[in-house]
Amino acid sequence: MVEAVVTSVLEEALRQASERIAKKITEGKRLTSTDVIILLLDQMNKRMEIMNESFNKRIDDLSASLNKRIDDTNKRIDDLNTSLNKRIDDIKEDLRLLHQEVSSIKSDVIALMRERLKTG
Repeated sequence: MVEAVVTSVLEEALRQASERIAKKITEGKRLTSTDVIILLLDQMNKRMEIMNESFNKRIDDLSASLNKRIDDTNKRIDDLNTSLNKRIDDIKEDLRLLHQEVSSIKSDVIALMRERLKTG
C-alpha cells in the first residue's frame, strides 16, 4: 500500500517536472543537468510501465493457457475414470454371471455324483 502511494507520488512529481522542463524547452531556455536527468528518468519510467504491462499480459496469457491445459487434463482424467469404472462394473457383472454359472455347474455335478452314488 505504502509502495503504491510512493510510486504514484513519484510518478506525479516526474510528470510535473517534465511539463516544467517542456515549457522551458518551448521558451528556448537552456536545460540544466538536473533537467536532463529528470527527462531521462521520466522516459525510463514510461518504458518500465510499458514493459510491466507487457509482462502482465504475458503472465495473464500464460496463466490462461496453463489453466486451459489443466482443465483439459482434468477432463481427460474424468473421462478415463468414467471409462475405467464402466469396465470394472462390466467385469464385476461378468464375474457375477460366471460365479452363478460355476455354482450351477457345481450343483449339477453334486447332483450327478449323488445320483451315481445311489445307483452305483
